[in-house]
Amino acid sequence: MISPELVQFLYKAAASAAVGVVMAIILWPFRKARKEWVALKEEQASIHAELVTQRTNCLSTLQRQGDTQIELLTKVAGSLENIALSQAEMTGMCRTNTMVGVCKPRRRSKK
Repeated sequence: MISPELVQFLYKAAASAAVGVVMAIILWPFRKARKEWVALKEEQASIHAELVTQRTNCLSTLQRQGDTQIELLTKVAGSLENIALSQAEMTGMCRTNTMVGVCKPRRRSKK
């Protein structure tokens, strides 16, 4: 028949296999969670890299446009100053004209 050493070896092998299966079943959720955690961290790293790239592009664009914007704002400020001066001149002329009496008084309607 089967020798006792072989039976003892088979019992030890079966016990080791059973313990291995039980440990695999216990550790499976942890392995699954770790795999998902690694995937989330990789996704977060790629999102961070994309945001850094976008920020760098935005800042370099703003830096390039800065000089142009300053120049345009200077032109706009000059135009607004000219408009304000011409409006002040026009207001002054209107005031002097109304004081001189260039404007005719309104007719009163007969009652």
